[in-house]
This record gives sequence, structure tokens and C-alpha cells, in this order.
Amino acid sequence: MLRTTLKNLLARKLRLLLSALAVVAGVSFVTGTLVLTDSLNQTFDTLFANATRNVSVAVRAINAVDDSSAGNSPSRPVPSSLLDVVKGVPGVRAAVGDVDGTAVFVNPRTGKVLDTGGAPGLGTSWDGGTAVSAVEIAAGHAPHGQEFVIDKSSADKAGLLIGDRVTVLTKGAPAVYTLVGTFRLAGQDSVGGATVIAFDTATAQRVLLAPDEFTSIRIAAVDGLSQTELRDRVAGVLPAGVEAITGKQLADENANAVQKAIGGFSTFLLVFAGISVFVGAFIIFNTFTMLVAQRVRELALLRALGASRRQVQLSVQLEAGVVSLVGATVGLLFGPVLAVLLRLAVAAIGVSLPGGGLVVRPRTIIVAYAVGVVVTAVAAFIPARKAASVPPVAAMRESFVLPARSLRSRGIAGGALAGIGALLLVYGLTAVTGKSGAAVVGIGAGLCFLGIATLSPLLARPITRFIGSPLPVLFGATGRLGRENAMRNPRRSASTASALMIGLALVSAFAVLGASIKDSVKETVSNSLGADFYLAGSGFGQGFSPDIAQSLRGKPGIELVTGLRSDVAQIKGKKGTILAGDPVALPQLLALRQVNGDIAKLGNGTIIMDSDTVTADGLVVGQPVPVVFPDGPTTLTLAGTYKKSQVAGKYLVALSEFSRHYNSDLDIFVMVRIASNANIADVRKEIDSVAKAYPNVTVRDQSEFVRQQEKQVDQLLGIVYVLLVLAVVIALFGIVNTLALSVIERTREIGLLRAVGMSRRQLRTMVRLEAVVIAVFGALLGVVVGSFFGWALTRALKEQGINTFAYPLWTVVLVVIVGGLLGVLAAIFPARRAARMDILRAIATT
Repeated sequence: MLRTTLKNLLARKLRLLLSALAVVAGVSFVTGTLVLTDSLNQTFDTLFANATRNVSVAVRAINAVDDSSAGNSPSRPVPSSLLDVVKGVPGVRAAVGDVDGTAVFVNPRTGKVLDTGGAPGLGTSWDGGTAVSAVEIAAGHAPHGQEFVIDKSSADKAGLLIGDRVTVLTKGAPAVYTLVGTFRLAGQDSVGGATVIAFDTATAQRVLLAPDEFTSIRIAAVDGLSQTELRDRVAGVLPAGVEAITGKQLADENANAVQKAIGGFSTFLLVFAGISVFVGAFIIFNTFTMLVAQRVRELALLRALGASRRQVQLSVQLEAGVVSLVGATVGLLFGPVLAVLLRLAVAAIGVSLPGGGLVVRPRTIIVAYAVGVVVTAVAAFIPARKAASVPPVAAMRESFVLPARSLRSRGIAGGALAGIGALLLVYGLTAVTGKSGAAVVGIGAGLCFLGIATLSPLLARPITRFIGSPLPVLFGATGRLGRENAMRNPRRSASTASALMIGLALVSAFAVLGASIKDSVKETVSNSLGADFYLAGSGFGQGFSPDIAQSLRGKPGIELVTGLRSDVAQIKGKKGTILAGDPVALPQLLALRQVNGDIAKLGNGTIIMDSDTVTADGLVVGQPVPVVFPDGPTTLTLAGTYKKSQVAGKYLVALSEFSRHYNSDLDIFVMVRIASNANIADVRKEIDSVAKAYPNVTVRDQSEFVRQQEKQVDQLLGIVYVLLVLAVVIALFGIVNTLALSVIERTREIGLLRAVGMSRRQLRTMVRLEAVVIAVFGALLGVVVGSFFGWALTRALKEQGINTFAYPLWTVVLVVIVGGLLGVLAAIFPARRAARMDILRAIATT
């Protein structure tokens, strides 16, 4: 049986190759994702380990909101006087105070801020040459006074030269410094893609933090003293609110914070990899089903010669196993290539990932083969069972058709699967949160697809008849034959169309969601924001100087201005994001609608909250609210409540209150309202003149702000569509495979058509039209299912501000047209093969 199986594989190399391609595509996507994320994790692990390799202990303020700083800056600085205290601890070889903050530079040659692809612009104090340092001067010398040094990678990218006079933007007004050197971190030119600017300690304190304060203190131990022992000694001399951690813990925290972000990115990619694998399973199932149907006499002969049912089933499963091993091996080899392509795709939308070698871990190899083998084995199981059911007597018949389950029973099963899937999908989107919710949604979506795929043979004949109705008019007898071929075997057509349905359904769902998000943004800006101009940083979440908002106050024609800041706190035992702004301007510019109390009383010692949260927490206006900020617990008086606002969030405090508890003094956003009698063009000039000195800030009016939000949505949709392309390509392989096997199955019929006068061109047209009908059928199924998914997603995100449902009709029409074009593309090879058949040999085929 083994030799027979191998001979069958060699005899059907081309047919099984297309099935193997489906495995290759899915496995390479999974492997590429794992290789990329493992490579990024190793890059950052190495970076943080090298950055702290000489640090035995770090001293920092305790973050009361979170037991671990998780790689973020401490909530509050530590006094510089603590440095001398730490130096006196036995076992301390050296101690250095660090100052960290935000700093970006303006390229003197372009007048613009360097594009770091989403990486932050960091400012720090220079500690090169000390016992705790891992940095070294690459060229030039250390900074003093109005000088700075920068990482070599950023200097090279910007074309900076030593001696250049460069404007640096920090928390205060822009200032010009002289570039006196470049540096490397542990021998590396780049610091994880970030731009790092270093000043001497006194200058860093002045422009990044405050005089007589450090962000943290790093300590090197004497030889022979462990990190843990030194940490315990240092902890004994620290005041309340300050902690000591080992250098290893510091490196781990920094790495864990990055790994958490990379983990989310990995999950995002693996979801789409799973979709590709799911689509591939349809292709494998369809291919082996058709192969079994074409080999009935061969299988019956094996049974007649003594092969048992089990041997026949194992033979088919073995064929599938060989396909899976070949596909998984090739997919594993292509995985690193796809990882590079994914890196380039992310860079194309403006997000640069740090460089580094590709990492292929043993786990990646195991997963690659597990995915390939398991998916193929499961997909081929039912066809293998059908193969085992072929009776020996079938060998004596000219034709034998395998019994198939009635369409009625398929309809019941498919309806049940689709109904359960839809319920799980809606339940997961609306009632469950976190990873559990995502799992429920995934299971629900998978059951929906399986249910529709099971139901689709019931729909195939009437829908393909409708789709193909214009073909006889347009193409005559050729068009009629193409339509009838698509209708001939509804199970086969439906199975092929279902693979395409999955990819196009998800395209349609995200198109609906994207259109709804855009309409919701327009509505929110019009009805839930009271600003005329919006100022935002050019980087991803990068803050900018509060001097901008301060400079705009009192300008002619400007009525209200507020900078916005936000961070995490614990309010009545629950973590949440607090938004802060000017107490007078903030409620008006956020268009808050008061419910109880007086939201105008927002100020020091007070908080205002949305009414739904207040009701859920059992609070009343005037009551003290327990709040834990990073610097410790306190109570704020509830001054008033407002109607729920997606923009404002749940909690608002005044900037003055926020500044007492957080070390962040950079605005993330500025909102401006002009006076009723002001000329908007004149006010725009005033705002632009203030912002001109800050190239890291962009000014937008309402319409520009809406367009920018829409652009971000389009970018996100672009990423999703690119990731779904692989699933659609796999479905394309499926159509090619089905048509190719169908052509082989109909060899005699094709020979007879040629014998009675059908030209090669007409034959090619017939096969193409059959492919178009099947592809459009799949596209229509995808559009219907995707529209439901899009509606469900929109409804589920209502609480997140997606309160408008919009249906992108023309995008959906385009999806159907693309489906038809994919059919034409898929038919090229099978049509050419059919047209090249020798007429006499084809007629003689049995």
C-alpha cells in the first residue's frame, strides 16, 4: 500500500502541488509572524540587557498605581540629595543620577523633525565614562553647557555633522545647541530605532526635568557583591516612596514592556495567519474530495485485490500527510522571507521596526509542522473516509458515484452551525471582554463560515443560474455551457466558492466598519467637540511643549485654549485613564453636557465624572472619591457629572491637579476655540505663527482634523486588506485546482465538444466563464456574510464611540467585481490545458 500511495502521488504531482501551495501559504504566514516577533524580542532583550549590563541596582520612586514601572519612567523624580546618601552605602563602587525626558531635534537642512517611524525621541543626561554606563563616544566629545551628543544612527540618517547648530525641542521653548559628538550604545549605532539626545547633567535637569532632581539613580557594585545583596543594603537607607531594584529586574521590566506590545502585534498577525490556514483547509478538503471521486474504480480495484477499508483510508491520509510535510517544509523556508516582507509592509505605512538578525527558534519549526500536518490531516479526513466506503463491486462498473448526504440534512446542519456561530459572535462582541471575548468571537466567526459553507450547496444552483443568466445572451452556446458547468455539481462549486467567501467576507466586514468609523468621527467632531482648531504632535503619542498652549492664550480672536494630558490612575479601586486640561476651557471644548452638580467647579482637589460611571460606583456629587495616583493615594471631591462622552472618557481633572501627581508635563493635544466675532483666517495665521517654532506640532482645523482621522482609518484598513490578500490568493489556488481537476474529470466531454466543432478559443472562454460564475458566487456570499460581520462589529463598538452605521455600497460592489476578475485570473491555466487536449485521445478516455 505504501508503494501504491507513493505512485499515486507521483502520478498526480500537479494536482497535489496546488494543495501543497495552500499549506505553504498558511504555514509561511504563521512562520513569518513568529520569526519577525522573535527577532524583535531578541533585539530589544539584547538592547536592554546591554544598556543595563553595568548596573547592579537602580533607585526610583515607587509607582503606587502599579507595583512595577513596567519599563515606564517613574511617577515622580527623586531628589538629587539622595545621590550622596546612596554613595555612602557599603559596597557601592559608583552611583550616577539619571535624567530622562522627551527631546527631538529639527534637522537644520530640512527644517523638519526626523521621521523615526513611530520610535520615540528621547532626551537624557550623558553618563559616558562612568562605571554604570554602556555608552561610548563614536566621534567628537562629551557635551558641556549648550551642547549635545546624539546616537550615531540618527545623526547618519539626518546627515548631521559635528559642529552643526541644531534646534532641540523639549518641554520648554525651542533652543539651539551645538552638536559635539555621536555615540554608540554597547557598540550599536541605533538605540532600537529611537532618537536619543544627551546633554550634560545640569542642562538635562534644566530642560528635561527640574534642578536638583533625578529620574532615577543607577549604581555599580564593588567586585564580588551580588545585585540582590547590594539592593537590600541600598533599600535600607531610602526614604518612604522610593525603592531599589536590581539591574536584572530593570532590564526585564523594560524588555517585558516592549514584549507586551510585540505580543499584541504578533496576535494581530497570527489572526490573519489563522484565516489563511482556515481558507487553505477548504482547498485541501475540496481537492481530496475531487481526487477520491475521480479514483473510484482504482480504489474499488484495491478493495477487490484485498485492501481493507482501513488501508484505503490510511492510503489517502498518507497522501495528505506527504502533501502537508512538503508544504510545511517549503512554508518554513519561506517564513523568514515573509518576515522581511512584513517588516517592509509595516515600514511602508510609516512605522519603522528596529533592525537585527532573523531568529528561528525550535518552537517555530515545531509550530510550522504542527500547523501543516494537523490542518491537512483534518481537512483530508472526510474524503479519506469516503474513499474507504467504496465497495469492491464498483470496479466492475463503468461509472460509480459515491453516495452523498442529502442537501436537506446539509441545510439543517448548516443552518444550525451558522445560527450558533452568529449568536457566539454577537455574544463575544457585546458581553465578553479581553482574551475570552476574542476567543468567543473567533469561534463564532469560524462556525458562521462553516455553517454558510455547509449551506452553500443549497444556494449554489439558483444563485449560479442567476449570475450566469446573461452569459447565453452575451456568449451564445459557449456562455450557456459555462453556466451549466458551474451549476452541474453544486457541492463542488459551493466548496470552491466558500474559500473565496472567507477572504472577501472579511474585506467587506472591515470596509463596513471603516465607513462607520469615518461617519462616527465626523459626527463626533461636529456634535461632541467644541473646538475650531486642533494641535497634535507629529509622532505616535509623542508629547510637545506646554508653551504652545500658553502662548496661544490671550491672542486676538482666541476665546478658549486647553492643552490635554492623560495617564492611568486607580479610581475607587479600578484602573482608568484620567484626562486633564484647563478647568475653564476643558468642559466647553469637549462639549460636555452637565447632569448633576457643577462641572464648572473643576479645579484643585476636585474631579468630574460621567454620570453612568458615577451611578455604577454608587457615588453622589459632593462625595470624596478615593483616587490612587502614581505618587500615592488621595481623595478628590466629586464636583459634578456629565453625560457620557466618548472623547472625554470617564474622569476629568484640572491640569494643576494632574501636575501634582505625574511627572509628565508635556501636552498630547491642544484644542482652540475662536471668538464668535473673529476672522477664522486671521486666527489661523496667529496659531500658525506660534506653532512655526515647533516643527513637531501640526495645526488642523475641523475639516483637516476629520480628514486626518479618516486617513488613519484608511491606513489601518490598508494593513488589514494587505494581510487578507494571502487568504484571497489561497482561495485563488483553490479555484485553479478545482477547474484543473474538473477539466481532467471532463476530458471525454471536452473531446466531444471539440469534435462537434467547438474551437479552442470557445473552449477557453467556456472554462473562464465557469470560473467567473463560481468566483462571483463566492464574492456574493462573502459580501452578505461580511456585511453581517461589519454590522455586528459596529454595534459592538458603540460604547467606544462608533455610533453610526454606514454601508460602503461602492466598495462592496467593487469586491464583487474583484471576485469576478479573480475568476478570470484563476481560469488561465485550466482553460489553456483544456484547449490543448488532443481530440482523439480525449474521446477515447473512459
